[in-house]
Amino acid sequence: MSFFEHIPSNYNISLTFIVLIVAVLTVYMAVRCIRRIDLVTVGAFIVQLCMLTTGVLTVAKRVMTIPAYEITLILFGILIPGTFLVFDYVNMKKRIKISNADVPLIERVEKQSNKDWTYKEYVETAEEWKTEIPYNTIVKTLNIGDKQLKSNLINQLSAVHKLIDVRDYKKALDNYMILTGILNHNPYIVYNAGWLYYRNGQYDDAIKMYKNSLNLIGEDANTKKDKKEDTEFNLRPILYFACGLCLYYQKKYELAIDQFELAQKDAGAIREVEINIARCYIAIKEFEEAQKHINNALKSKDDSKLRYILARICYERNENMECKFHLETIVEKDSEFTEAWVLLGDLYIKSKDWQGAEKAYKKLTSLVPDNADFYYCLGIAQRELGKTEEAYSSFEYAAEIMPEHSRALFSMASIYDAQAKSSKAIELLEKSLEGNEKLEMAYNLLAEIHISNDNINEAIHVYQKAVREHPDSYILHYNLGITLMMMRRYEEATRVFSTARKLSEDDPALYYNWASAEIGLKNYSEAAKLYKNGLKFKPDDEDILFGLAKVSALSGDVHATLAFLRQAIEINPALRLRAKASLDFAAFRTHPEFMELTRLPLRTERKKA
Repeated sequence: MSFFEHIPSNYNISLTFIVLIVAVLTVYMAVRCIRRIDLVTVGAFIVQLCMLTTGVLTVAKRVMTIPAYEITLILFGILIPGTFLVFDYVNMKKRIKISNADVPLIERVEKQSNKDWTYKEYVETAEEWKTEIPYNTIVKTLNIGDKQLKSNLINQLSAVHKLIDVRDYKKALDNYMILTGILNHNPYIVYNAGWLYYRNGQYDDAIKMYKNSLNLIGEDANTKKDKKEDTEFNLRPILYFACGLCLYYQKKYELAIDQFELAQKDAGAIREVEINIARCYIAIKEFEEAQKHINNALKSKDDSKLRYILARICYERNENMECKFHLETIVEKDSEFTEAWVLLGDLYIKSKDWQGAEKAYKKLTSLVPDNADFYYCLGIAQRELGKTEEAYSSFEYAAEIMPEHSRALFSMASIYDAQAKSSKAIELLEKSLEGNEKLEMAYNLLAEIHISNDNINEAIHVYQKAVREHPDSYILHYNLGITLMMMRRYEEATRVFSTARKLSEDDPALYYNWASAEIGLKNYSEAAKLYKNGLKFKPDDEDILFGLAKVSALSGDVHATLAFLRQAIEINPALRLRAKASLDFAAFRTHPEFMELTRLPLRTERKKA
């Protein structure tokens, strides 16, 4: 018997199919309710559950079979959740278009964790360990026979601590100084006065109070002045730590380290001490020591912010693998830690991991959608991966956010240049040079495009502007000299080459082209000197040796001509034909040795070659 024979003849297959669709949409609404919880979604999900329940019961138990119910099921079980589905899909497409990044169909609503956290603020702020000594602890230490006086002092203490509770530290300090004058033998009151000085930013006065309190209890753990008091509340390490905080904010980092270490020696392992010592070492750029203390702090409790500090240190010390491990650990636990993604993106670019860079900057564009630099870096990664169209979109969006973003405009221009769309490339390069950076590479590319279009004078004009903007750029001066030579402006070229040599004197190509310019001016002896200077940096440079042969020929030096030509041809035999064709060697064409040097191989010899 077949499967279909088991189905009753009056079974409502259409209703079953509708209930199946309702079940699928119920799953979708459940996911939506979890990821984007709000009153409308919750209400729609409850209605959907009711529709699914009655639908299942109707199919299984034939509870409701009237046509009106089927219409209701379609309306509330399919059309309403379907509306949510279409709405989410349209929004997803809009978000993709706006952010140019992958986004989910149902966007999760999460609280921001470390999205707006900044490294600079974190390292400039020390970690606190203890605050003021509580009111009840101080009252227990009051040893005053006069009940009236004791009662007044307790009332005064109560009033002051109420001011501390509402963070009115200035007024609290004024009142505490009165108490300190009366009870200057009580180390806890003296400490609290110091703590209030610290809260008011008066660090020198705070340290004086802390030192007075230490004197009252004894700085050495073995010389306690009041064993009962010290046992009840271990004040000594708190005082050392507090002194360390004040010294830290006074930027006396080495002294702060000493105080923090005393606190740790007295009280044992203190996580806040390890973190603050690490901050001190970062401030004085002793990163290896800072790493040790951060690792100690992470042993007691993992912390994304602290791990990020460790990653930054690894990045500065070129410990790329360890840096990558820490950053990936951070973003795995906290996907919105913006600064971790930024450093991870930099690290991926540095190591040429373009897939990783694309992932990092896509995430950053979703976290900070109005940051043009993130879109620019995303475009760089996409272009390296061969995703030219996506890269162009990223650069274009960066330029929309920040119209003066020179690098994004330059990158768009370079894409057009690769596609041989010169006019668009020129337009974007000119915009780039009007932007926030006058990029050396933008000047270079613009001039190269003009040269390729035979606009040599325009290229010279671009290079002249470029060297004024970048007077220390060797490549711009060199390229300007070459371009001037194209127009036979040899005298100007020699002046530019002279400036280029001051910027970099170890490029053989500079001396070769400079010498060519001197030959154009018929300064043969100067050209020979320049060729010889070039040989110092590359003794086997065939072009320079050939140039020396030419200038020697023009000077009439037969011996030097043949000697240099022989060396050049030994390096590159193809120079025989070039020597034969060159007018510079016209006077030597009948010279036997020249004829022998430039003799081309016979056809049979060429076949064997």
